[in-house]
Amino acid sequence: MPSESRSSEELAPETELAPATELAIFRPSWVPETGHRSYGTGIEFDVVRIPGDRGAEVSEELITAARGIAGPILVRLKSSVQDTVFIVPRGTAEELQWPPGVFAHGTRWREYVAVPALRSCPTASMRWESRPTAEQEYVDPGVLYELVCRLTHWPGEQQ
Repeated sequence: MPSESRSSEELAPETELAPATELAIFRPSWVPETGHRSYGTGIEFDVVRIPGDRGAEVSEELITAARGIAGPILVRLKSSVQDTVFIVPRGTAEELQWPPGVFAHGTRWREYVAVPALRSCPTASMRWESRPTAEQEYVDPGVLYELVCRLTHWPGEQQ
């Protein structure tokens, strides 16, 4: 039986190679490897926070429209109240006039956000609804704004 030539990569034991799922996960520098890390808005990113059912509705619509690649969206549970937190690029949240009940946080209106690791504990008060990807490190604030305006019947920015 002829001997087959194999590269050193093919001969490496499975334990030395990372599983394919780990290789596919994109982790921006502001997302911790483990646990969570608190950030003040306006430094690494801004956030748009929408409380209650409206936030869940916007999140679902955005994820559907983006075919699952909407960018980083967190859900924060406080007692029986849920906030949906959309992470947008630094300096973009406070540039727009958001509808009542939608809160933009950047440098003027600072909020602290606990960002969990991508493999966060399901009992944590913050969980990922949509994760950042190499294609979508942040939620697109223009797309988010248009969606929120449409769902709330807010007239939006006058052009």
